[in-house]
Amino acid sequence: MIAPTPPLSRVRTFLLVGLAVVWFCEGVLTGVQPLAEGWTRFWKMFPPENPTLAAALYTTHAFEAPLKAGLLVLALAALRSGRPSVRTPLFVSMSLVPPINVAFHFRAQGFPLVPTIIGTTLSAILWGSILWTSEPAEPVLSHPAGHGNVIGRVWFALSAAVLTLLGLVYLLAPRVALYGVFPCLSNVFDAEPGELESLTVSTLAAGSHLTALATASWFATARYPTSPPLRQAMAVSMLTMTALMCILPLRQVVQRDGWTCARSPILIAFVVLLLGWAAYATSNRTRRDR
Repeated sequence: MIAPTPPLSRVRTFLLVGLAVVWFCEGVLTGVQPLAEGWTRFWKMFPPENPTLAAALYTTHAFEAPLKAGLLVLALAALRSGRPSVRTPLFVSMSLVPPINVAFHFRAQGFPLVPTIIGTTLSAILWGSILWTSEPAEPVLSHPAGHGNVIGRVWFALSAAVLTLLGLVYLLAPRVALYGVFPCLSNVFDAEPGELESLTVSTLAAGSHLTALATASWFATARYPTSPPLRQAMAVSMLTMTALMCILPLRQVVQRDGWTCARSPILIAFVVLLLGWAAYATSNRTRRDR
């Protein structure tokens, strides 16, 4: 007689649903400019008086939207999987966003009351659940490490390294990130450095999301041979995120400043990632069809 499978944590399931709702709502609010204006006021990020810098602020919000969409895909994958080996690493990765925002994003604003309370409360709930709840154990399955698996694992590691580097730049050197995204605005940035506060804060928020995606990528890399659902979730998340990077912030930069100003090293990195993930997905589909 086969023993029944222990039930998954209902607390973890409830929080994953909540995270999915949060990422969806925030992605819509940051990706659509009329809604992003209200989002900016709510989080106390006041637009610069300079219209060029104000437009750049909404582009930085548009940069956040694809990252939130990538995290939404991971939350949905965790809910759909029902496997602790998938749920736990994805949940831990997403739980990094609120405390990193408190440490970097809100600190840069001088700890405004409402945003800081929201970030601190979410941090306590998410990490309290990690410490006090657990998922049932499951057997570890081994899969043969063929030639395609080796190449795939190398690509996962390379992609994770790129996200990690970008996350560090966004968190530790947000002004450098701004110059990287908007190379054509460097003269404006130099002329009005005092007007960059709101853009810097939005950049720090993107840094926390990049760090969460990078962490999930490293989990998927480490478990590449043993957890196909985890690497599939990561592949779909990265395809979604990088495609939206081309549709939202890159499109805004091109429409406003032309293709010359779209040669941002940071945005180009996401285009390269999109091509790489598309090739990975195509390769996987080809192997399955044989």
